[in-house]
Amino acid sequence: MNIVLRASAVLWAIWGVFHLSLGSLLIFISQEYPVGVFESVPELVEFELFGMANRLAVIGSLKQLVFNLAWVGAAVTIGSVYIWKKNAHAIFFCAILGGLSDLGYFLFIDLPGFADPPGPQMTYICIAAIASSFFVYFKSDRLKALG
Repeated sequence: MNIVLRASAVLWAIWGVFHLSLGSLLIFISQEYPVGVFESVPELVEFELFGMANRLAVIGSLKQLVFNLAWVGAAVTIGSVYIWKKNAHAIFFCAILGGLSDLGYFLFIDLPGFADPPGPQMTYICIAAIASSFFVYFKSDRLKALG
């Protein structure tokens, strides 16, 4: 059981570091090169059709999503360290935080077919991490420490 829990911690660490790195990189790029990074996205859609005249609000929302990507990655990476240390609360913390954020990605990007690698692979890593950590949690005596 110990090796399965450690494998789950490694999977969560991979998932978290990937999202933290991607979010941080996009934040850096959007600050260093503000023209052309997010500004071209609102040009693709006629937002006036939806009653949205302010394209800067769309750019702000995209930057907010990138920030959320980074902090969720950081939190899950920290949680993976506590899973390695056999903390039962960290199992649920990472499963809820990482799982729900990846659920949105799965529903709105993977299922419609907009995803390119490594996007779907991160979803598989998330599912494997949740399944393996829950397997260990429910097979162990949950009322005692996982150690």
